[in-house]
Amino acid sequence: MQGISTILLSCLLSLPFLVQLRPYFPNIKQMSQSMLEESMNKNIGYNYGDQINIGFSDFELIQAKNREVELQQKYDLTAIVLHWKRSDSTKIVVDYLLHSNLFKEIIIWNNNPQINLEKSLFQNYNHSLESIRIINSKENLKDQAKYRACVEAKTMACFYVDDDWDASSYLKSLVADFRADPYVLHSATDPYTFYTNLMWTYFDSEIDLHSGFSWIGCGSIFLREYAQRHLQYLQMHLKNNSNLMHFSDVFFSIWLNDIPSQFNMNIRHLPASNAGVSFSSTSSFFNYQYQSSILAIRILERNLRYNQSKDVNHLEFSRRQNRRFPNYIKSSGGKDEFIFFTNILPMDIERIPFNISKDFERGTRNNLPKGTNVSFFLSHTTLNAVDNDPKTCWRPGRNVHRGEFFAIDFLYIRTNLSFSITVAHGQELQNSLDLNLSFDGVWWIAYRSFNGITIRNQNLTSNI
Repeated sequence: MQGISTILLSCLLSLPFLVQLRPYFPNIKQMSQSMLEESMNKNIGYNYGDQINIGFSDFELIQAKNREVELQQKYDLTAIVLHWKRSDSTKIVVDYLLHSNLFKEIIIWNNNPQINLEKSLFQNYNHSLESIRIINSKENLKDQAKYRACVEAKTMACFYVDDDWDASSYLKSLVADFRADPYVLHSATDPYTFYTNLMWTYFDSEIDLHSGFSWIGCGSIFLREYAQRHLQYLQMHLKNNSNLMHFSDVFFSIWLNDIPSQFNMNIRHLPASNAGVSFSSTSSFFNYQYQSSILAIRILERNLRYNQSKDVNHLEFSRRQNRRFPNYIKSSGGKDEFIFFTNILPMDIERIPFNISKDFERGTRNNLPKGTNVSFFLSHTTLNAVDNDPKTCWRPGRNVHRGEFFAIDFLYIRTNLSFSITVAHGQELQNSLDLNLSFDGVWWIAYRSFNGITIRNQNLTSNI
């Protein structure tokens, strides 16, 4: 028989909190104050009144909030939407982008020279259209248009989403994740593709190679300077392969030479519209994509290995990892109100050897995950921790080691926040649980498990 305990926390301040542990299987949900009071009334025999005061003064709180505002202002965002023929889908995307109130401007790049797109397409919305700017291109630049549009932005960073994907369910989480670590690419994808992208990584410490792949179409955020630099890279390195310019997405994340920060999500496809034959349905698409994947890593590896220029003005690939945090698996939870993440990866990507002479196909469709490894990952997805379903829990699938953890980031500083974590475990967990709290991810306060944590035990007849 397995026990379930609900860890109920009421925090004075909150951004991230971190729990270091031995084997655990959490399922997380947020609790409103009314839910908390109802729970207290129904369970009068249990003490749910404990609170954690994390010890910061009002002055320190004000300072932290001021820094948060400064960060939001510094990293204002422009949303980029690429239009081809799916006008109905574009309207849906623009509607949720306007409704989010997260963007200083929305640039719609119309890649279809046969259509003159106008703001009147969106006039039925109950939003001001002043923040919308439409660029009607004279030619179809395909992927390259995304980066052209970002360069036109007046902000330091851009959010991009294809016009056939609904990113509204994790939009706030993606923005908060970016502002916490702005110098890497942030993106979202489904569990299978997430696992694939872990396989499509490249490390070689001798040449400062630490690169990874990510598609950006399901929702991504990156610095405008990265888009500008990418366009320059394309002109420099694809001048003899101009037919691959349309596949610039394949090159973008690889050439950043920094592992992207990716969300493991259930992504939603918008209803199909009559858009005709898509670019990916053409006969040559997969052949060109294969060529691009191989060429991307070959160009990066060759330049890192043989170009030893230390001139900071020389436009070459970065040798420095700019990321602030290590590699995590992340999933947005609730109604886009928090991020659940862990450093327990299904593979140690930094220890996978790479040799360009034999591993050049690593990032192609010839190297897609299959078999028990990927099925194991899909059945142990972090999405099970945030789906608000008590019948599903995240299982790491192995014994955890010292320094491994799961954590929750509540996106921004809040007060009087209540939440619960349901954990299936043995009795020894409560005695070995370390809890760390922070409102900026830098300054942490540690609590032992008996401080501010109450346990409600339930008996189960099934082994969850």
